[in-house]
Amino acid sequence: MGLINFLYDHKSLYLIWGALLLIEVLVLYLYDQPQIIFWDTLLFSAFVILLASCIKWFHWQKKLRQLNLLRDNFSSELLPKSQDQREQLYQMIARNLEQQLITENEQDRLQKQAMLDDFGIWLHQVKTPVAALDLLIQANGRDPKMRAELFKINEYLQLMLNYLRQNLDKSDLVFEKVSLAHLTRSVLKKYALFFSEKDISLVFKGDDPWVNTDKKWLVFILEQIIFNALKYTEHGTITVTLTENELQLSDTGIGIRAEELPRVFEKGYTGYNGRKDQRASGLGLYLSKQVAEKLGCTIALTSIVGQGTTVTLRFPKKQNFD
Repeated sequence: MGLINFLYDHKSLYLIWGALLLIEVLVLYLYDQPQIIFWDTLLFSAFVILLASCIKWFHWQKKLRQLNLLRDNFSSELLPKSQDQREQLYQMIARNLEQQLITENEQDRLQKQAMLDDFGIWLHQVKTPVAALDLLIQANGRDPKMRAELFKINEYLQLMLNYLRQNLDKSDLVFEKVSLAHLTRSVLKKYALFFSEKDISLVFKGDDPWVNTDKKWLVFILEQIIFNALKYTEHGTITVTLTENELQLSDTGIGIRAEELPRVFEKGYTGYNGRKDQRASGLGLYLSKQVAEKLGCTIALTSIVGQGTTVTLRFPKKQNFD
């Protein structure tokens, strides 16, 4: 296939050669010259054409490899040396487009950064009265229900901040060796108030695997799946099971309809339970899946209405701790 493309790209050379040979045949015939001259000319010119074709084939293959590399990862530094003015113009257009794209990406990044900074300021402004409310609740009887609702406000605010942050910078990952059991227990302690308020039992079992991951973003995933389990479980048990490369969290909550399961990780999808109680944003599981993919993990969910839901977070089997 490569040879056919090469011959087609250089067809003008071979067409001119053939035309010249044909003219020579006609001239020899008109002047009644011996045809041996034609065969000498044919052999000599064929040798020259073959030599030129070999040289052109080498340069053609080299340029083709460079263009294939550019197709996968464009950079003006990888552009092959131009052979004529037309190629120079094409390369100039490519460099201008590259610079334009770089400028647009930088402007987009700065706009997103400005939006995140503004939202961060707003978030801290909102958290100030939230913290004040927390102090007032503690000073006036420590109503557990009021404190739980206040805790939810903080969770939803943090969820939105993480949503903006993960869309801003997809390379903000710091991988390190993490004890999955220790990290999961620390996140569970954060929700002790909800376990106590709803009288939900916690079963924690399994090994103590170490995983190579980004601790901050793994905590975010754990917070989302634990918070969801508590939100939709009124009584019963939440079970956390750890194995070598897997974390499984099961609850005895209200469950999810079978027809809704394929869509639970879609952005903004809340399902029947979320619409009924108006307490779902449709972002928690969506963001958890997006973050899990960045960490090289997979997240899956199974559920039976009236029996509960199980979320499984799987880590890469090969863990590199170097």
